[in-house]
Amino acid sequence: MKKIITLLILISLSSCQAQQAVVKQYKSTAIDNFATTPVLKGARYGISIRELETDKKIIAVNDQDNFAPASNLKLLYTLAVVDKFGADYRYQMPLYANGVMLKNGFFKGDLIFQPSGDPSFASMRLHQSLDSLINVIINKIKSRGIKKINGKLVMQLNGWRYPVPGSIPVEDIGNYYGTGAWDFNFNDNRVDIYLQRSTKIGQATKVLYTKPKIEGFTVISKVKTAAPDTDDEGYIFGAPYAMPRIILGTIPAGKKPFRVKGGIPNPPLSFLKILKQKFKKKGVLVDDIAIEFTQKKYQNPIWIYRSKPLIDLAKITNDYSINHFSEAFAWLLVQGNKPADGYISKEAIHDFFVPYGFADADIEDGCGLAPDNLVQPAQMTNFLHLMKQKLGKKQLLDIMSHGGEDGYAKYFLRKSPYQKQVWVKSGSVSKVRNYTGIFQANSGKYYTFSVMTNMFIGKHKDVRVAIEKLVESYIKKL
Repeated sequence: MKKIITLLILISLSSCQAQQAVVKQYKSTAIDNFATTPVLKGARYGISIRELETDKKIIAVNDQDNFAPASNLKLLYTLAVVDKFGADYRYQMPLYANGVMLKNGFFKGDLIFQPSGDPSFASMRLHQSLDSLINVIINKIKSRGIKKINGKLVMQLNGWRYPVPGSIPVEDIGNYYGTGAWDFNFNDNRVDIYLQRSTKIGQATKVLYTKPKIEGFTVISKVKTAAPDTDDEGYIFGAPYAMPRIILGTIPAGKKPFRVKGGIPNPPLSFLKILKQKFKKKGVLVDDIAIEFTQKKYQNPIWIYRSKPLIDLAKITNDYSINHFSEAFAWLLVQGNKPADGYISKEAIHDFFVPYGFADADIEDGCGLAPDNLVQPAQMTNFLHLMKQKLGKKQLLDIMSHGGEDGYAKYFLRKSPYQKQVWVKSGSVSKVRNYTGIFQANSGKYYTFSVMTNMFIGKHKDVRVAIEKLVESYIKKL
């Protein structure tokens, strides 16, 4: 028995030494140059490069340490949602006319929307017009001869949800990128707030108007003007269901109105308010609006809105790092069609991703905004290998962003002859810059990679350049 145990230990040690030899074989001055980049002095970094086909380790530097992934986390949701629901899955929202038609264009009853969590209705990223979709709805109503609705416009939601994970910073929630995913979303959950500013530094600003205009939505500006060449540092504060908003911070001085992009408060209710006003302008009167948190069964919808195929939504989520799209996928994956009652627990998210190789990860939200998210570079490259097995290489690459062509990936390895040999997802928040993806080496073979940098002090651009040089060196070498 002792001989067998000794033999097993020797085999294990031999295997480990062989693996380390493989990893060491591909080390080069590229890693030394990366590690000694001035902007990374005192920072933490992890590097994992593996063969896509076999998952064999090529480079492993701190690859099993925990790092804040930022938007690299979106790869988990965009790939897993296509894996679970299929590339052709579409969100649907039926519209029902629940009542009876009376004389002279009078309809006695309610018009009822039943959304299903689609993040893309009237999405600007998909080049959809809110006014055009509202006109489609109005024309559908008028084609039925309806001129007056003795009833309500109703949004029946599938339970009550708090759309924002509790771990997302409070300063993000009121802004367009931090609204979370509601059961009904529209216009990318974004409202543009236009401020009158001064040409003088330190002057107060005032709110001119918002677009879209939402009844009852108020904004208090405490924003001051800064130097003309400074960035937009205006932050909007407010809870998801609360209509009042406060803007703090600074915007660059100037003469023209300045736009700050905020989050729409309570999108289901805000949409009904906008829709009622549009109905009135088009000659269709409605008594009232209402939100209900139970979806009842009705027959024969008068209209059904269907989203674009899921693979298209996943693709654009990666291309432009759209937070509420990714959060919507989290709801779909974890909650499914069950009625909501609060927000998704991190325990439920963890349990879902255990089979995908993230048993030791700490995943707090659906998009990467939460600063407490922790994953390992090795988990990310292993995940891409797993998804290649599940989806196939073509579909995997179709969902990811192609260098030089898609969204923000056009900035990675820009002006490099190797740019189009990379499919990559960036991830960045304060003191965090990561890139995870796939590259085709000059040998023709495909490799997964994840380079994560946390806690650096300096410019994001300098970190990006360091990561680009590292990845480019292995495209040439492998």
